[in-house]
Amino acid sequence: MPSPRLDLLVVADHFRGGLGAAAQAHARWFAERGWSVALAAHAPVAGEIAPARAVEVTVPGGAADLAGMVAAARQLRAVLRRERPRFVHAHGTRSQMLALLAGRVPYVTMHGAGRVEGQGAPGAAARRAARLVASWLAIRAYSASPAPGRWRTTLHASPRLTGLDRLPPSTMTGGPTVLWVGRLDAPKQPELFVEACAAAARDRPLRGVMLGGGPRLDEMRALVARLGAPVDVVGETPDVAAHLARSWAVCLFSGFEGVPFAVQEAMWAGRAVVLSPLPSLRWFAGDAATYAGDVPAAAAAMRDLCDRAVAERRGELAAERARDLLTADAPFEQISADYAARR
Repeated sequence: MPSPRLDLLVVADHFRGGLGAAAQAHARWFAERGWSVALAAHAPVAGEIAPARAVEVTVPGGAADLAGMVAAARQLRAVLRRERPRFVHAHGTRSQMLALLAGRVPYVTMHGAGRVEGQGAPGAAARRAARLVASWLAIRAYSASPAPGRWRTTLHASPRLTGLDRLPPSTMTGGPTVLWVGRLDAPKQPELFVEACAAAARDRPLRGVMLGGGPRLDEMRALVARLGAPVDVVGETPDVAAHLARSWAVCLFSGFEGVPFAVQEAMWAGRAVVLSPLPSLRWFAGDAATYAGDVPAAAAAMRDLCDRAVAERRGELAAERARDLLTADAPFEQISADYAARR
């Protein structure tokens, strides 16, 4: 006797990071509403997405790893045969490619857009073309920020928004503090944050705090020491909310982003944000953010936010902007309706 069909299989490029968190939230949201759901990803943690199930698929680090992609597609094909899911939803175009190789056209959500660090013009053009084609190779294609083609712009709210209230200015203690939340890796350009803090602190009483791990953690600590920058490199920590409450502003200087959860959370909580001038971030934050693409501009923005009144006012604008665009459970009601239309 065949086993019951799975209602939904969510496939993710990886289990951690913003994309992984979005895929986990997707699986949990539907599982909590009575659907049978499994999340297929590389190194998932059993029990962490309960009541959904975790399924191991060894997704390679990039689509250029052809042998890894073929092996992962075989694993996914076995999952599809065993589980017979009614709906397959891929997070990330690599996962979409795996679903197609495994013989299933999925729904797909894209979370980032833009260039890849070190990628030349031909590679960037090929990437744009692949994104455009990918939107046609899906039952429905969702993008967390505007993208060309058949992508439907659908904001994916951070799972933490449901438990995050607007923070009162009274929690901004300890003097002007700017916060970095993110992976310490080349695409995030963490050195810009450290160098800007050092420059701004020459004539303002500023302190920086860096939260997050990654391959450049030791490098950032060495850079702080070399510059004498007033920056605490905390690394990975479960205490992000407490640091956010004490901060006066949150900075993100990345060369490649969609609408990252760290920015959503900072704005939702009512903290000023200083961001890279990327199209996706300008679209999301609008006039509520300050934009800086180099050290002088970032340092100038930090100096301005050392004025408490300015920081509070910019934080209020940020909170209003985030709430205009987001609901805490976005976009699952819409996705659920789209699934229902194809039942």
